[in-house]
Amino acid sequence: MPRRAQRAPRTALVALAAALAGAALSSPLSAMADSHAPQPVTVVAQPGTPKTAKPAAPQKSGPRRAGAAKAGPVGTTTKAPQLVDGADPGTGKNGDGNVANQYDLQVTYKGGQESTGVVIGAPKVYLVLWGSQWGTPSTNASGDTVTTGDPDQAAPYQQDFFKGLGSAGDGWSAVLTQYCEGIAAGSVQCPAGSAHIPYPQPGSVLAGVWVDNAAPAPQAATEPQLGAEALAAAKHFGNLTEAQNRNVQYIIDSPQGTDPDKWKELGYCAWHDFQRSSYGQLAYTNMPYLTDVAGCGTNWFGENTPRGRLDGYGIIGGHEYAETVSDPNTPGGWTDATGQEIGDKCAWIPQGSNGGLFTENLSTGSFPLQTLWSNSDHLCMASDPIVASPPVSLSTMCDRADKAGQPLSIPAVGVSGTGAALTYSATGLPQGLAINAGTGVISGTAAATNGYQRINVTATDPAGKTASTGFWENVSASGGTGCGGIEQLIDPGFENGSADVNHTVMTDSWSPSGYNIITPSSLHAPHSGSWYAWLGQNTGTDDSITTYLNTYPGFGQASFSFWLDVRPVNAAAPAADTLSLVAIDQYTGQPLGTVKTWSGQNPTNGYQYQSVDLAPLIGQVGWGTTIGLKLVSHETGTNPTTAFLIDDASGRES
Repeated sequence: MPRRAQRAPRTALVALAAALAGAALSSPLSAMADSHAPQPVTVVAQPGTPKTAKPAAPQKSGPRRAGAAKAGPVGTTTKAPQLVDGADPGTGKNGDGNVANQYDLQVTYKGGQESTGVVIGAPKVYLVLWGSQWGTPSTNASGDTVTTGDPDQAAPYQQDFFKGLGSAGDGWSAVLTQYCEGIAAGSVQCPAGSAHIPYPQPGSVLAGVWVDNAAPAPQAATEPQLGAEALAAAKHFGNLTEAQNRNVQYIIDSPQGTDPDKWKELGYCAWHDFQRSSYGQLAYTNMPYLTDVAGCGTNWFGENTPRGRLDGYGIIGGHEYAETVSDPNTPGGWTDATGQEIGDKCAWIPQGSNGGLFTENLSTGSFPLQTLWSNSDHLCMASDPIVASPPVSLSTMCDRADKAGQPLSIPAVGVSGTGAALTYSATGLPQGLAINAGTGVISGTAAATNGYQRINVTATDPAGKTASTGFWENVSASGGTGCGGIEQLIDPGFENGSADVNHTVMTDSWSPSGYNIITPSSLHAPHSGSWYAWLGQNTGTDDSITTYLNTYPGFGQASFSFWLDVRPVNAAAPAADTLSLVAIDQYTGQPLGTVKTWSGQNPTNGYQYQSVDLAPLIGQVGWGTTIGLKLVSHETGTNPTTAFLIDDASGRES
């Protein structure tokens, strides 16, 4: 799935309430103009002819994490069915058993987050067995690390899977090679010469195993704790720079019986995420002990054998690996309009069905896998032709805003297809900055620039092959926070339509409280496009829309904005109605506190831009958590008197 399925708040209501009060978030907001750095290029047209969409099974709404693989239908096991991404778990209703993925939508490139869109060098996986509960390690005959606290032998199974990628017969990894970075946001195809995901060399993917058994892993690790373990892993393996971590992912395996990020209660199987750190961007996966839950792949093909118990580590482990490779700094890579990544779109399709689960024979054994979405085929595919990577690839570099007079370090990261060292050069650097020809790091203390200035970087291998990229830099006295934030919300303009109107799962990201809350109604007007949210239609119940915002360890700024039209609809009645922005606990769905309230007694006379600083709130619950953002209207009279019209929302972090 996308970045994470859900994340856990760290502190209690008391601390959050104090943060809200201290930040004075109840003060009026003023209209603001959009600002942005110069944006290049042209969107590539979508290929192919659209297919007729298959009817989708309804899904519950709720928080979503990037790359979170949710539990599959349980089948003949005794565990209660769980509603999941990718399948109707079997309720006896119409459409029972149909996949519910938005698999008719192409994935598009999101432009890269924190200078990363996809993995551009040889993919590397580090396996972390977290906690003394794993027991004493040793090595088996295959050279795998095994432990005494791993009753189902999950650790060697995962090692064999990653060791086998790229071996003869691995067509599954080839599907990934069509995706790239360094192209226009919104593109669905990668032109020749762009920085593609490489096909792995046999035996090269598994880069290391660490049994971190110095202390017990938490019984219920929070999201920030999982991020901290990924940081500890980078330090343990000596990956201390952006270049060393650029194409790496850390899989944090929790021991049997633990409940990391409440995976058992929330009904997902695993998720992937990333964080900003002093070691560069770190991509990591929360991998619970999957055999603890039957719906996470245990004996998925009906084997009822010790090896069959581990099917989930192929199906779900492969899902998270593939999505991390194609969207490491989620959501900066490849997702569709509903936020589904290339694994989500093909999750839990039954074996034997078109695009269904299958068994891949690698040099290290046979492993059950799910297919991956292929834009090239407009299908879920188990195999595709390999798209070759260019001789030299240079990572996307984000547009930035920085403070004059402060030391800067801006890494340019390139890779050579032969593994040769690269030489870096740059033009357009502001006064005070220089690039290290050997490492690619741009550093120094920059003088102020006159607005945004274009910097171009080139990497050259010993044979004279090159790759180039560029970015915009604005150095000013007021400063900034480095990389500009990209859009974090799914369907920020409501243009995917309404689940309550056309009976699809397209608006799960907003969870409207009732029919026609998200609407194209001509009774009012959107700010842009065709759809908008209309709160204040009902008096017996409050109207609401709810979305969830993933936050990242290492970030410090976050905002939530939208365009609001407060419109009286019954002039004869008092307009003491309200619209409130409420922070929501992702686990319970209960309010943590009210961030801001708008009054119906203050009509806007058209759409006005509203923006709320979320940093004080997130600082209290912990960066790396997921928070719910609920806009809820309350009508005070017996008839609706105020329409609260909302459109073009945005969530940004940096």
